[in-house]
Amino acid sequence: MEGSFADRSRVAVREAAGLAGLSCEGVELLRVGDRAVFRLAEGRVIARVARPGGFGNAQREVKVARWLLSEGMPVVEPLAGQQPVDADGLAVSLWWTAEGDWTTPVELGRLLRRFHSLKPPGSLSLPGLDVLDQARGRAKRARGLSAAEHDVLLGAADRLDGELAGVEFELPRSVIHGDANIGNVLKQPDGRVVMFDLGGVCWGPPEWDLTATAVYRDLGWHSRDQYREFCEVYGFDVTRMSGWPVLKSLQELRMVCWLALKFQDGEEIAEEVRRRVDDLANPERSRDWRPY
Repeated sequence: MEGSFADRSRVAVREAAGLAGLSCEGVELLRVGDRAVFRLAEGRVIARVARPGGFGNAQREVKVARWLLSEGMPVVEPLAGQQPVDADGLAVSLWWTAEGDWTTPVELGRLLRRFHSLKPPGSLSLPGLDVLDQARGRAKRARGLSAAEHDVLLGAADRLDGELAGVEFELPRSVIHGDANIGNVLKQPDGRVVMFDLGGVCWGPPEWDLTATAVYRDLGWHSRDQYREFCEVYGFDVTRMSGWPVLKSLQELRMVCWLALKFQDGEEIAEEVRRRVDDLANPERSRDWRPY
């Protein structure tokens, strides 16, 4: 756990809650990764705290959410008023909590097809997809890995940087989620689905949003029938692209670097990270990864 950032974030959340007229009691830290996430106001509100220098990204996430809501997309809703706020030098955004269970691949495919058809307004400046920069940043911030393990992650990023340049994408560029998987779409008790974690929304190849579901199938986390249904409702199978092996390797690297941030959260996670890093160093080895 990154104590200093977590502690500073808690102070910032209390300040932001006060400015929004919310109770500062019972602020609960949920996780620390690329940002710190808290629950407050008796569970009704989620606070997301960006790392230093992240105000622009947090501001864009709020703008993206409000645009998507205006288009009728089922996404998490930021609280009204100025969002994010600068609290103790950190960007804090407040969101209404969405409760539910993870959705299914077919529901995700249906949602992505609609998502990728949207045309963002000219006032919304979206960045390009930056998976490798994000992976490198996470690898460098991960604590507890050996020097050799860091080298495996950064070496894989360097190799994929060159290979990705040769991938020929087949679908037209569009707005994409950036981290599209069933863990970022909740099915609420009333049957509606809600997409969240909008910080990675950007402009790029929609094939990237299809990659996680295909990798999850290969890992045995989704069945072949679930994946077939996903492809049918979306209308495209990313694994039939000539560049699929590169996209698969890139998704695996992203998954490992994300989990590496949690290396010090317990021995079970540390063992999983070590297994995954070792697999990246041995590309032909079959994957036996646990979902997190």
